[in-house]
Amino acid sequence: MTSLNDLPNIDSGLFKAPSNEQLRLPQGAEYKPKILLLYGSLRERSFSRLAVEEAARLLNAMGAETRIFAPRGLPLPDTEDTSHPKVDELRQLAQWSEGMVWCSPERHGAMTGIMKAQIDWIPLS
Repeated sequence: MTSLNDLPNIDSGLFKAPSNEQLRLPQGAEYKPKILLLYGSLRERSFSRLAVEEAARLLNAMGAETRIFAPRGLPLPDTEDTSHPKVDELRQLAQWSEGMVWCSPERHGAMTGIMKAQIDWIPLS
């Protein structure tokens, strides 16, 4: 779990992790929401990846368990079947998660093809 010492940009006096009462959990319950984070860029210095990493640090400080999917090597939808290792990894992470954070640069007024490919491979139903 990330401590506030690992978040130098956060004023610890203003940071409040949600309480069990706010999450409607029984008193003393230990529950970590499972959050998958996706980003839509393959660049070496990807600002959407950096934003996702910061979001993961904040979510961890609030008590969540996070995983970040790295999209490099993910095939385009319909070019491979679901047994492809990156597709399988993404689908397993999606099944593991209880919530997701998506972050993508905007290209021509829309999210990137990398982001769309990730969404297309996830069985959302």
